[in-house]
Amino acid sequence: MFRRSLLSALRLPVKVERRPEVTPRFSIAVTLGMLLLAFLASGAIFQLLGFSALHIYRSFFTTLLSPIMLEEVFRRSAPIILSAIGLCYSYRMGFWNIGAEGQLYMGMIAATGVVVLYSAGVGPGDALLLPTVVAASMLAGGAWSLIPAALKTKFRANEIITTLMLNYTAILLADYLVHGAWKDPAGYGFAQTVQFPAGARISLPGFPDAVAYLALTGAVTVLTFIVFRYTVFGFESRIVGLNIFASRYAGLRINSIILRGVLISGALAGLAGLIVVSGLIGRLRPGASPGYGYHAIIASLLGGLYPPAVFFSSILFGMLLTSGDLLQASIQMPKSGVEIIMAMIFLATIVAEFVKRHRLRLAGGVRGGGAT
Repeated sequence: MFRRSLLSALRLPVKVERRPEVTPRFSIAVTLGMLLLAFLASGAIFQLLGFSALHIYRSFFTTLLSPIMLEEVFRRSAPIILSAIGLCYSYRMGFWNIGAEGQLYMGMIAATGVVVLYSAGVGPGDALLLPTVVAASMLAGGAWSLIPAALKTKFRANEIITTLMLNYTAILLADYLVHGAWKDPAGYGFAQTVQFPAGARISLPGFPDAVAYLALTGAVTVLTFIVFRYTVFGFESRIVGLNIFASRYAGLRINSIILRGVLISGALAGLAGLIVVSGLIGRLRPGASPGYGYHAIIASLLGGLYPPAVFFSSILFGMLLTSGDLLQASIQMPKSGVEIIMAMIFLATIVAEFVKRHRLRLAGGVRGGGAT
């Protein structure tokens, strides 16, 4: 009895409540603060593992000073940017799409299928090859995303589970095709498809691929910002995300809005898949994506679903991936080292969202045996 009374007396009367208003300045400050803590925590882990955190972080910023490495950063960032911008369409409606990785793989599969037909002399001609692979990748990614969206709208299925399960389905389907019917007969026994021809790559004549990817992702970012800020669909999708019950009472066609948003989300992830197989690795093979779709989830949340911020947060992840390759070669740091930083950023993002939305408040004074 005495112990219980003592603990009750020492317990602070603190409760968690929602913030009435979150200003943009406060939101940015919290995000940057938590991001700094994530890097500090990662540095402490590196020091415990026997690596110099200062050397590792110096290598990250060195990539921004070298033109060659900066070009590689933009190349590696492109699929993350497209997938992350696409996820913004889903997340702002409250549809928690965890399937960007699977939708990206379906884009890779569809684009590769067109190239396989083209190599066999059955597919489109040279002039139509690029438009066809772009359309195929976007349609495949969009169609794959509509499966969990339809299950959500028709049967109230949990989209987190369905989108996550479909990731594995798409990845295994790609492996099956690469090891089977689409295996390159001239590939010396390696599990890979035929190489993408130059006509199937997104490029700008006279410029490196990184410039073309930067122009494409920048255009998608600006267009998404315009859609969110100035269109009816952007307004409706935000209202659905804020309060689906009020949206239904207001007469909004919720199912139609969700299906459209998720379709765009999957289509952009599918387009990201085209960039991976046509520009980054040149063909479809097992493990073609190192997790671009999963990185995009963190990038979209870190950017607060605000397209310009998502664009730059995605470049941060591209910088981490590029620097990670250098560190593996220079100081033999394992690949998991970069994943530690990404995991810390993910945790920091979650904590930042909680801090932005909630605050601690004293419920009252301490009297006698406990809080009031």
